[in-house]
Amino acid sequence: MNLQPKTIDPGWAKRWTRQSVELFRRAPGLAIGVMTLFGLVNAFIPQPLALDVPITVFMVGLLFSSLRAVDHDSGNSWAETLASFRQTARDLAHLARDAFLIMLVFGLAIGLIFTFYSAVTHGVVVVKSDPAYLHLPGWLRNGVPRAGNMLTLGIFLPGVIPLIFLTMSVGNQPLMHYVTGYKAAMLNMRLAYMFLGGLLACSFLMPILRQLPLQGAALLLAGCVLMAGFAAAFWWFGAWGYLWCREMFEGTTENVKATAKQGSHVHAAA
Repeated sequence: MNLQPKTIDPGWAKRWTRQSVELFRRAPGLAIGVMTLFGLVNAFIPQPLALDVPITVFMVGLLFSSLRAVDHDSGNSWAETLASFRQTARDLAHLARDAFLIMLVFGLAIGLIFTFYSAVTHGVVVVKSDPAYLHLPGWLRNGVPRAGNMLTLGIFLPGVIPLIFLTMSVGNQPLMHYVTGYKAAMLNMRLAYMFLGGLLACSFLMPILRQLPLQGAALLLAGCVLMAGFAAAFWWFGAWGYLWCREMFEGTTENVKATAKQGSHVHAAA
């Protein structure tokens, strides 16, 4: 594995779109399972302070484990996903710990700044939620912003995808891997602009549910659609991130040939 970032060959968007669709078709159930878990985690697991950071690390790690499994052994993708995740869990846990401590300090500092700003301005810039929003189920009201935060932190924030990919590949060295990931983003500015566009889109969409002029079932449906959209974006752009890192650090520009499902071997042997 080459740990030096490099410029990706032209045509990456078309190439990764084709490869992502192929990976999805190999194991659609696994991909949908990861998206579903993304939704459930954000809807029902409280994430106070900076707890969203370690949860994000493990969710992206699970996503990369599933993509690696489908890429290398699509016929046994579920078992390979669990095996890959168990193999890298210790390094992911160390990264989650380090990132949590760093973000906790920054989060507390930023929280103090905003508290002081709100006190000075007497909350005049606070946008109040539509009353209908307050009648939504708690899992949806909390889940949508959590999902947007996970998508922002784990996928769209520059340098994070290579950080997690390299941690899973060669071990936990957060500073070195993040610097490598940031350099990789600077060497591939069009890709970096795409991810920054996704980050801005998340920043716009996360609070939009509070202001939609909808009532009752229509607002509930809009919230569910937004949550599903975040889950799909997590898998799709996470797959692009995996393909980017695979191509940049491993020099692999095509998916490994699909393998037969394990059940078909058993049937043939019988």
